[in-house]
Amino acid sequence: MKAVITVIGKDMVGILAKVSSICAEKNVIVIEVTQSILQDMFCMIMMADVSDCSVPFAEFSDILSEYGK
Repeated sequence: MKAVITVIGKDMVGILAKVSSICAEKNVIVIEVTQSILQDMFCMIMMADVSDCSVPFAEFSDILSEYGK
């Protein structure tokens, strides 16, 4: 199963690294990433394979949402 992860927020060092780390910790494979900076806003779309995710998908989504806060 594939999932699309989107990140939009104030640009800061380490956003891509942190989201990628969360994916790696949960055995989610990052397939493709596109990102850009629009003025001071960081915008990223990530395609991920969640077939082998080590936690239920809803929990993975909650973990990412919590990081986003």
